Amino acid sequence: MEWFHLPESLFIRKFIPLAYLFFLQAITGIPKPDALDEFDASDFAIRFAEMLYDYPYWLQDLSHLPLFFVFTWMAHWFFGAAWSQNSYNLKAVAVSISYAVFNEGIQAIIPDRFPSPGDLFMNLAGVAAAAFVYSYMTKKLYTAES
Repeated sequence: MEWFHLPESLFIRKFIPLAYLFFLQAITGIPKPDALDEFDASDFAIRFAEMLYDYPYWLQDLSHLPLFFVFTWMAHWFFGAAWSQNSYNLKAVAVSISYAVFNEGIQAIIPDRFPSPGDLFMNLAGVAAAAFVYSYMTKKLYTAES
């Protein structure tokens, strides 16, 4: 179970979180299909956007929580949690909060997109939930090892 908490593999701890960051930005930053069509985007990009926007708006809002939960969890992997200081890594939480705000704010310059306070709330809820669960699991693992 400790691999789930903090993998030993440097590849998993560094590359996988960065790949997830790019994936997250791609799926949350893609313009709506109509905007892509206006820019003569490829058929693949337009179909991809159609798939992303082809589910209920409320479900799109709810999806921010698990997406940012995973991002924050992987940020803990990236920075490595130091139990001796605290049960979660402040760098991981700070980067996650900063990215949650950036991710929502950048939508102001993406065609047919706009920043949403509700989405930002769900982003930050995902960050908070991951920080809490990660902290809890770290304490459980630490006390089990002692």
